[in-house]
Amino acid sequence: MLDKCSPENLKEALERSENYRQELDETNRGIIALTLELEKKTEEISNMSQQVWQVAKMATMGELSASIAHELNNPLTTISLRLEGLIEQFPSNDPISKTLAIITQEVERMAHLVKNLLDFSRIHTIEFSTVDLREEIERSLELVSYHLRKKNIKVERDIAIKTPYIHADRQQLRQVFLNLFTNASDAMNNSGVLTVSIRNGDTCGESILVEISDTGCGIAPENLSKVMEPFFSTKGEGKGTGLGLSICRRIVHGHHGSLDIASELNKGTIISILLPVTSSYNHTQLEPDSYQ
Repeated sequence: MLDKCSPENLKEALERSENYRQELDETNRGIIALTLELEKKTEEISNMSQQVWQVAKMATMGELSASIAHELNNPLTTISLRLEGLIEQFPSNDPISKTLAIITQEVERMAHLVKNLLDFSRIHTIEFSTVDLREEIERSLELVSYHLRKKNIKVERDIAIKTPYIHADRQQLRQVFLNLFTNASDAMNNSGVLTVSIRNGDTCGESILVEISDTGCGIAPENLSKVMEPFFSTKGEGKGTGLGLSICRRIVHGHHGSLDIASELNKGTIISILLPVTSSYNHTQLEPDSYQ
């Protein structure tokens, strides 16, 4: 009995106990590490599930939107044609004619919403060609020039003399610019400055940067991360579909580019579009005021 309690045995027992404690500590640390890893994986799975759910929801929404839009197109066309016939029967100063004009505007607004829904849900086939961005910017500004003049909005250009061509779908790019110019003018109410700049996006000349800025009301910080989500709009009720920026971003991404937005409340908004380019340059400079 005394033998078992000898200093040598006691020391050996203490060493074994210390070894067991160390092994237990290592096991505990391993369990903690595995638990943390499991929690991380669980969070990743949860995030992936949310993304899958969001994609499925958007797909369903797209199908539903397309279905509703197609159903609305026919009656809207009929109403529009009947209104045209009725308007021709009354002089322009007749109160009935003014009422019909208001109805026509509302029908056009509905038709625009239907078009946006179809554009959002439709899978587009991009038709690439060599495009001069400056030319497309000028043509788009020309299309909205009356609207801009009516709202007393001044257009300023900051366009590099050497601007690379890009490989893009001309019609889709024009849709992007028209959307962005219209959004900018809506944000500026009755006056302001719309600035369009084009320059190289990097030192190697492999990308081109288009910036469209306005001096409008800006976007509240809490809404900045939401403005490119489908159906989210900062405009008043009945004034926006919430699809414009979402469609613009999808078109730009389809061209392997990026679209970013920066804004400060009551100071204005800047939309930045970065696109890949081809190797050739357009050396013909457009006159700054040729489309004013």
